[in-house]
Amino acid sequence: IKDVVEYLRSIEVDEEDLPSIFRSFPATLMLDIEKDMVPVVDFIRGIGVRNIGRFVTRLPPVLGYSVEKDLQPKWDFLTEVCQFDYFEVARFPAYFSYPLDRVIKLRYEYLRDCKGIPIQLARVDDVLRFGDREFATEIALDDDNGDAFAKFVEGRDFSFHSSRKNRRKPRRRH
Repeated sequence: IKDVVEYLRSIEVDEEDLPSIFRSFPATLMLDIEKDMVPVVDFIRGIGVRNIGRFVTRLPPVLGYSVEKDLQPKWDFLTEVCQFDYFEVARFPAYFSYPLDRVIKLRYEYLRDCKGIPIQLARVDDVLRFGDREFATEIALDDDNGDAFAKFVEGRDFSFHSSRKNRRKPRRRH
């Protein structure tokens, strides 16, 4: 525990924030510094975030995320598809907490493909901070109480589930 506290202090997490971080996210105390935390901090620093302590304070679970499976794919989408830079995640660290396929890509695709809104005009925090209905009515400006977006989502879910249903189950060998 002492080593985790010292490491968090070394990346400039304010000492006064530590109790609330550990109370809200006790698993942080169990993370391996070298295996879990250092790669994440290196990644965050590498994308251009300067105030690492503030970033981690705003999204403590990020220290347990996989750079390869969670952070890098979301960063790639943000920079390559949306053409945003580190400022978007520095302003809204929670971006990394949203599921890439089920929320992030889905909403940006809806804005681009169904609403004709250039995705570069849709700020990350605006697109993600709302629930589905509020996203549809407040950001996509749908006037149907979110029905069109719900159908868009169902269409995506349906195609996913139907392709799974059509797959044959492997037979067990006895």
